[in-house]
Amino acid sequence: MSEIKIKRRARNVSITLSTSTSSATTLRMDDMSGAMVSLATMSTDASTLQLYGAESENGTYRRVYDASGNAADITLDPSTTDGRMYALPDAAFGLSWCKIVSGDTNSTGVSGIVTFKS
Repeated sequence: MSEIKIKRRARNVSITLSTSTSSATTLRMDDMSGAMVSLATMSTDASTLQLYGAESENGTYRRVYDASGNAADITLDPSTTDGRMYALPDAAFGLSWCKIVSGDTNSTGVSGIVTFKS
C-alpha cells in the first residue's frame, strides 16, 4: 500500500432541515473545497434543498445560482427506508457562508450531517 502524501482535512456539521433561512444552520465555507450532505430518511414527497449564501455570517442570505442562471439546488431522491448522501453543488464553493434550506415542508425536521473536505 502506498504512503499518504497529502492528507485532507474534514469537518462534520450537524444540521436539521427547515424551510426558513433564519432557522437553517450557518455553514462556514471559506476553507472548504467539497462537501457531502448525509440525510436521514424522509417523506417521498420531499423534492429539493435550496442553497443560500452570504458574504458574512450575519449578512443577508440570498438564493444561490450557477453561472448559467440555474438555481444551485440539490434534487432529492427521498426514502422512507434508508438515508441518502448528496454532493453539495459546485456553486457553493465560491461562498464564504451558506445555509441549506428545505424546498418544501416534506423534509422539514430531517436531521443530517454535512461533511466538508479541504
